[in-house]
Amino acid sequence: MTIITRIIKGGLCLLALGTVTVGSLSGRAQTEKPSALVKVGDYRASTDFLNLSAYYQTTRPVTVKVAYVSTYKTQHTIMQKLTLPAGLTVAGNLTTTKHGSYLVPSLQLYLARLSYPALQNSAKANYTIDPGTSAYSPQATISDTTKLRAFKRVAAPDYMPGYSHGDLYIGGAKAALSPVEPTTKSIRITPDGYVEVLKYDTKANAGLGFYQKPVSLAKIVKTRFHDPNRTLYLNHPLASVKTKAITQNGQTRYRLTLKNLHTPQHIAGDPETGTAGTFDSLYSISGTTYYTFIGYDGVSN
Repeated sequence: MTIITRIIKGGLCLLALGTVTVGSLSGRAQTEKPSALVKVGDYRASTDFLNLSAYYQTTRPVTVKVAYVSTYKTQHTIMQKLTLPAGLTVAGNLTTTKHGSYLVPSLQLYLARLSYPALQNSAKANYTIDPGTSAYSPQATISDTTKLRAFKRVAAPDYMPGYSHGDLYIGGAKAALSPVEPTTKSIRITPDGYVEVLKYDTKANAGLGFYQKPVSLAKIVKTRFHDPNRTLYLNHPLASVKTKAITQNGQTRYRLTLKNLHTPQHIAGDPETGTAGTFDSLYSISGTTYYTFIGYDGVSN
C-alpha cells in the first residue's frame, strides 16, 4: 500500500492510494530502493541521483491533457487530449503538491518516453509532444483521486536498461564523453514495451530531432535477462538493426540482444560552479556500441 501524508489543520493524516505491486529485485540490474549506494564503475553513487524511474500501469483507460509544440515552425504550444489505454506501462514519479493547507498526492507522468503508437491517438500533424527542458520534465501531472486510482505501481520492466530512460545513442566511450549532443541514430526502448529505431530529424526544432516517427519499430513480446545480456524477442524484424529469426511452436520471433559492457563512463562535474558529474552506460547491440545516460554522480566518491 502506498502511503501519502498530508497536513490537516496542524494534524497528520494518512491517505492510502491503492495497492502497489513491486516485483522481486533478485536478478535485476538495478535496485528500486531510494537513497541506496550502488557501485558505478570505480564510483559509489546514490540512487537518488541516478535515473531511478518508477513505473506504473493503468488499470483502465485514462485521459490526460498534454502540451504539443510545433515541430518545424515557431508557433504557439497547443494542448491535446491523450488517452492511455488499460494495461499501459508508463514511467512516473509519485509526489505531493500543496493545495491550500493540504499536501495532496500527485503523479507526474513522463509521457514523452512512450512509444510512437501510444502517442498517435492525440498527435496533430507537424506537432510533437513537448519533451520539456530536461529528462526529468513530466508531460502530465495527475492529482485527481479518481484518476490516481487507475494507476498501480509495478516493477521496472526487464527490457528497460538499468538506470536508463531507454534512449541509446550510437557511439562508444568517445561519443559518451563528448560535449556534442548526438545527431545521428538512436535506439529507444520504451516503457510500454517497444523497440524503436530513430534517425535524427535535422529539420526539426531544437530538442525534437529524436522525437519524430521511427524508421522502424517492433513490439517486445518476451524478455530474458541474464546479466550482462537483455534478450528481447520482437514481433517482427527491425530496419537497419540486425535481429535473428527464431521459430518455436510455429511462431517466428526476432531476437535482439542488449549487452551491458559494464564500462560506465564518467564526466566529472565542477564543485565550484555546483555542476554535477554524469554517468553513461555502454551497450553492444548487434555488434555496434551505444551509450545511454544513467544519471548524476551526486554523492559519488
